[in-house]
Amino acid sequence: MKTGLHQWLLNNPYGWIVCDVFFYSMPLLYLFAYKTSTRLVSAAAVVMLVVNFIYIQCYTLYPTSSVEGFIAWLLFPFLLMCITLKNFYFILHALRYFFLFFITSAAVWKFVQGGIFNIEQMSGILLFQHKEYLASSPDSWYTSFIYWLVSRPYISYFLYLTATVLELSFITGFFTRKRDYFLVGASIVFLLTDSFLMRIPYWEITPFLITLVFSKYSFPSSATFKERNRLV
Repeated sequence: MKTGLHQWLLNNPYGWIVCDVFFYSMPLLYLFAYKTSTRLVSAAAVVMLVVNFIYIQCYTLYPTSSVEGFIAWLLFPFLLMCITLKNFYFILHALRYFFLFFITSAAVWKFVQGGIFNIEQMSGILLFQHKEYLASSPDSWYTSFIYWLVSRPYISYFLYLTATVLELSFITGFFTRKRDYFLVGASIVFLLTDSFLMRIPYWEITPFLITLVFSKYSFPSSATFKERNRLV
């Protein structure tokens, strides 16, 4: 924030275009490096990490957005830096554990803050989350639906409790990988519900679902390392 870069971008539309071009061209840069030389793969991933960090920081330095929804952009370049199969395996599982912590901690926070013990918690959250929409579009069907939930605190609290239990279920991933496909389904339900009910799009965290899908594979044997000691 001391650099003032995010404030400079507010009044420089051409800067927006430059930043967008750099940000969205990073996968193409990595693909080019992947097809050209293994020596360039890690370097391309480092460049992607730096560009993603600057872009996401500038995007989330304002109160309308939070960096937590874009955490995959910041962490997955570390996976792309891997050249050896062994490193790829360990970083993939490190990202899996981070994702499990990411979701589980949201449930723990509800207990720490005491929200889970307040029947009217969800009704208050809905009013706060949708206050601008409720004021600007009082006659829409969505507004009527939100008011319906707010006026029925027990129903809205049931949704809050269900979300908490769903988030808590991710703690099973710390002890076994056999339920990871269930956690993938739970993640999708969470994303769809959060987008519809809270108008919070968390779609940028979907890359973490890859870590759950591929967690079923065992640690590569030494023979596998000898045959395929490199990913590219």
